[in-house]
Amino acid sequence: MAQDNTDNNNVENGEELIPDDAYSQELGTDLDDDTPDKPKGIPLHSKILIGLLLGVISGLIVNYTLGGENESVVWVVENFTRPVGQLFLNLLLMIVVPLVFSSLVVGIAGIGDIRKLGRIGAKSFGYTLVISAISVIIGLTLANTMQPGKRVDPETNEKLQAKYGSQAGSRVAAAINVSAESEKYAKTVRNLSGRIKTVAGVVAAEKEGASKFSDEVAAFTKTADQFAIDLPKSFAAADPFYDKADKLMASAETAAKRTDLLAIEAEKVLEETKGFVGNVKSAIAAQETPLMSVVRTIVPRNVFHSIAGPNPNMLHIMFFALIVGIAITLIPTPATKPFVGFMDSVFSITTKIIDIVMKFAPYAVACLLFNNIALFGIDLLVSLGWFVGTVLLGLGIHFFGVYSLSIWFLSKMNPLEFFKRVRTVILTAFSTSSSNATLPTALRVSEENLGVPKEINSFVLTVGATANQNGTALYEGITVLFIAQLAGFDLTIGQQLAVVYLAILGGIGTAGVPSGSIPFIIGILAMLGINPALIAIIIGVDRLLDMCRTTLNVVGDITAATFVARSEGFELLKHAKKP
Repeated sequence: MAQDNTDNNNVENGEELIPDDAYSQELGTDLDDDTPDKPKGIPLHSKILIGLLLGVISGLIVNYTLGGENESVVWVVENFTRPVGQLFLNLLLMIVVPLVFSSLVVGIAGIGDIRKLGRIGAKSFGYTLVISAISVIIGLTLANTMQPGKRVDPETNEKLQAKYGSQAGSRVAAAINVSAESEKYAKTVRNLSGRIKTVAGVVAAEKEGASKFSDEVAAFTKTADQFAIDLPKSFAAADPFYDKADKLMASAETAAKRTDLLAIEAEKVLEETKGFVGNVKSAIAAQETPLMSVVRTIVPRNVFHSIAGPNPNMLHIMFFALIVGIAITLIPTPATKPFVGFMDSVFSITTKIIDIVMKFAPYAVACLLFNNIALFGIDLLVSLGWFVGTVLLGLGIHFFGVYSLSIWFLSKMNPLEFFKRVRTVILTAFSTSSSNATLPTALRVSEENLGVPKEINSFVLTVGATANQNGTALYEGITVLFIAQLAGFDLTIGQQLAVVYLAILGGIGTAGVPSGSIPFIIGILAMLGINPALIAIIIGVDRLLDMCRTTLNVVGDITAATFVARSEGFELLKHAKKP
């Protein structure tokens, strides 16, 4: 009888899910006429792929021929490619808050029945828990089998910690501290040239090079001074030495700028780390479990404060939208129709903005990939090959194995057809490293290319952008065991089960922004009694792996949406447009 009621109810007031016949009228005909996925000429996903390849290839060429510390390379990144890439990300993130709020409110109002909402929510949450648990178990199994932490030689370990240690914990503060050797070097250089104000910003990452450079500068200084003493009439003869010293100074300035780029990204992670550490401290003070701490922080005291902050709290915003949507379903339709119509208009406006912004995606993607590859190259991937290989293998097993089985058995869909239809989402997620930035594209593609009803789509994908991050959970599990192995810790079965538990929570509560999992990993390490500063060793490769795990996160959200839609009786692909 429940299914009959679902099929027979009208959708005029959005009180029930739209059955297939009615859904075709809403989704079917208009999509074929004018949609962003059917552009004239080269399709958008192909353009993004071309941009991605151009960014990687050009970055490798530049890094190999000029090096990441070259002054011209740093200038191009600072003044062109990085601003372009950041502008694209900001444009996407700019509309996330209105999109998330309007999407959830309209979606819940469209479901129109508290019982149906509860059923859909239970299915989504159950799917998230099971798939996240599987992902963490895959990660821990591979980490225990491949033992990546025990395959890093001590010399490489020491070098990587020296190079990236300033970014762990109080990463920015550590970058400002200067060793006595660097101070001595700075004083010598200032005496050589009045144009140089300071080189105190050169951190541990440049320590070895700075030491060698300091010796060279000292030698040139000594020689130049000798010229000035012995040949007072031939000061011009000393000029080449000072000129060469000036060039060395320019190289030092370039190195300092490159360090500043690392510090800028580190500041973002530091802010999230402070917030997470604050939650952990509060939980300990109140003798709460981590789960209770997460639950307690879901409900905002002031939702406007959560929205207006530099990093909007998406859990707070989604909870508030959920409450508003539920309230709408409990109020007679005439009283709420204007507000729901307004929210629907907001959703339509934001999706149109997305269409406009995504036209620039190929160029932005090329810039984003160029930034990382040109500055840092792939040397770190070689140094941490076992760790990177373990993570990528785990992500690959989950993506092509677990997801394919879910799509085939639960969503009743051909996995190859599924991946083909969501390829634009895959490329966008990989390029931006942000579930939130990819959410607008995921919403559109899931509805248009897969035929997921708008009501289910809005609820599952919007919540999933923060609460369903299987790739992050897998990565956190592998990273914790890797660092434990590196530090000589043999975690017991009980401790590894705790890692599973905490990593699942991390997958649910981690911010959907680049490197959002780093603060949670630091927290897990601290709880296990492992020095959190050891996170420094994986900082250099985190961004590349972040791109991969974000792809897994976003695709996992879409698999959840197709599962829920199928379980509610909708035949997927029937009314979707062809990709």
